[in-house]
Amino acid sequence: MARTADADARRRQVAEALLRVIARDGLPGAKLASVAAEAGTSIGLVQSYFRTKDELLRFGIEHMYARATERILETPVGPTVRQTLAAVMNTLLPLDDDRRHELAVWLAFIPATLVDPEMRRIHQTNTRRLLDELAKGFAQAREFGELDEQRDPHDEAAALAAFTDGLALHHLASGEDFDPDRIRRLLDDHLDRVFSQGVHTP
Repeated sequence: MARTADADARRRQVAEALLRVIARDGLPGAKLASVAAEAGTSIGLVQSYFRTKDELLRFGIEHMYARATERILETPVGPTVRQTLAAVMNTLLPLDDDRRHELAVWLAFIPATLVDPEMRRIHQTNTRRLLDELAKGFAQAREFGELDEQRDPHDEAAALAAFTDGLALHHLASGEDFDPDRIRRLLDDHLDRVFSQGVHTP
C-alpha cells in the first residue's frame, strides 16, 4: 500500500512539473527531458510511470482538472445560491499565479481536443461535470425563489461558464483592460442580471 501511495505521489509530482513546463514553454516545450529536469528526476523514472508522452499529457490535463475541482469543493456555501455560485466561479478566474498558469496550460491543451479523441473526452467529461453542478445550483435557486421560474438552469449554467471563460481569456490576453477587480465586478454584474427577477432577490 505504501509503495502504491508513493508511486501516486510521484506521478502527481511529475504532473505538476509538466504543468509548470507547459505554462512556461507551451505544449511544444513539454519534452520528457524538460519535465524530468523540472521534477528533479530522471527521464527513466518519468518513463517508468508514463510509457508515452501522450500518456503523460493526458494524466497532466486530468490532474489540472482535478485541482480545479478540489478548489470548487472547498468553496464555502454562502447564505444564498447566487453568492455560492459567485464564489465558485471566482475560483476559476486567473486571479493568482497558480490559476494564471493553469489557464495557460488549459489553452495549450485545447487544440489537442480537435485531433485527439481521448483529450476531447477528458475535456468534455470535465466540462459536463461542471455544467451539471452549476445547473443544480440554478435549479435550487429557482426552487428557493431566487431565480425567475422562466429561466432554464442548464442554459444559465452554460452561459455562466462561457461568460467566466471569456473573462479569464481576456484577462490573460489583455492584462490591464481586464484587471482582477474588473473581471470580478463583471462576473458579479452578470449574476445580478440573472438573479434580478427572482421572487426573493438577495
